Amino acid sequence: MTGTPTPLYLDWQFWAAVVAALALVLSQLPPVHLWFRPRRLDVEVHSRIQVTHKVGNPNVGMFVSIRNTGGRELRIRSLRIVIARDSAPLLTLPAQNYFETPSSQASVLFVPFSLKPGDTWAHGTNFLNLFDRATEKLYREAESALRADIQKKLKAKTVQDNEMVVAEQELVAPFTKLFNDLFVWKPGEYVAELIVDAEPGSASFSKKYRFTLYESDSEELETHTDDYKFGGGVSYNIERHVGVFVPLSQHGG
Repeated sequence: MTGTPTPLYLDWQFWAAVVAALALVLSQLPPVHLWFRPRRLDVEVHSRIQVTHKVGNPNVGMFVSIRNTGGRELRIRSLRIVIARDSAPLLTLPAQNYFETPSSQASVLFVPFSLKPGDTWAHGTNFLNLFDRATEKLYREAESALRADIQKKLKAKTVQDNEMVVAEQELVAPFTKLFNDLFVWKPGEYVAELIVDAEPGSASFSKKYRFTLYESDSEELETHTDDYKFGGGVSYNIERHVGVFVPLSQHGG
């Protein structure tokens, strides 16, 4: 006559096998404490903000560092800066491109990206509104006409003529009008709210910073229009059109 079978919950061989299997599974997973850490972002910015424009169309440059300090992977969908001047809403500038390294001469397109726990994304980032299609068409046509006029006059110059070639006023006028219509960098107190849209939404981040533009800053940006008649800032870039770099501080700090 056989004895009564040992209940499964009292069978030490069964539990030894369970523990071994569990240990194998856990060895393939992150540490248990990470499971309970929320998805969270740590965001830092440089102490100066770049303020500039393209024929009046406002641009902002900011060095942004985003670190995933949570325990699970998350996705960064977009970055944007909401700007107010003297407490009045002014504009929203989405991140359009960034520089891969501090020495990069060309920017790359900003696209959504993922961050694993502990990973960091840190780049100089350009925030700007691109021209709408109608304005882009106007700009391209006007730029083509201005460039053709300058090239024609360059070919007609003598070797002894060292003067810069100036385009006809009517060909410069479209760019001056664009500047007058789009320029917003007037003297005043500004608040820039950096918003990082993440997935899931609970991991998203926002923080407000402040900066001041003085009359001298605004005037410097306005002088960019002086180069349009030469094609500068229109057909080719000019170094001083990089804009002004002004101190940035935490809003309310």
